[in-house]
Amino acid sequence: MDWLRSLLVAGLVAGLVSLAPTIVGATGTCTQQEVTAGVCKVSTGIDDDRVTIGVDVTAPGSGGQGGGPATEPNNSVCDGVGTVEVCRPTYDAVAAVTLSDIAHFRPTPGRNLMEPNGWMVVGLHTNFYAQSSAHVVTGELRGAPAWVRFTPIGYRWWYGDGASHYSMTKGNTWSALGLSEFARTPNSHVYGAPGTYHIDLSIVFRAEYRYAAESFYPIAGTLTVPANRLVAVAGAATTVLVEDDCTRNPTGPGC
Repeated sequence: MDWLRSLLVAGLVAGLVSLAPTIVGATGTCTQQEVTAGVCKVSTGIDDDRVTIGVDVTAPGSGGQGGGPATEPNNSVCDGVGTVEVCRPTYDAVAAVTLSDIAHFRPTPGRNLMEPNGWMVVGLHTNFYAQSSAHVVTGELRGAPAWVRFTPIGYRWWYGDGASHYSMTKGNTWSALGLSEFARTPNSHVYGAPGTYHIDLSIVFRAEYRYAAESFYPIAGTLTVPANRLVAVAGAATTVLVEDDCTRNPTGPGC
């Protein structure tokens, strides 16, 4: 009779997996593909002629709070229909994902830009702006495929003359802002003396993560990522009056 009982169990399990679209788990469901891939483990047993089908949900996000990986089940809830009992394990809350957990997910550094490009006029505004946008990086998080989204939320410039500026906007070119050259912008700076200056920018990102078929969950804290350094020369502007077009009369007064 043992062989008959084993055949009965195998038939019941195959029927539940293939005919039903899903098997209910702790806080979600198990598809046939997940069962086949080993994400949801289906086990069987016989106790006093009663068939028990247990669904062990091991996929991250299926048990704990905040979409994190599930811990080992600490209890189970079973529903019986006839001689078939489907058990759904319950889970303790898990630790939230932290910035250290996503340390191997590398955000794309932004670009530090300026105009005029590579030079500035002492006493006039030099316009600084950044190129950076939200982007998603894929990888493995706590042993499962995951997606981490980085969104820029702040920009810190060091202008090289002792001054710095924090902005929540990345800025843009004078033309895109509808301004004339040397006009003041949200991130512009005026240099007071000639010289060579090194301008640095760091971009502050917030991070979110998700596993397959889940929403993005926020991660506490922010990441600060340096952009490229600019090296520019500041000089004084001189205005002169000329009598004629210097290209046609290079020896004229003022040329």
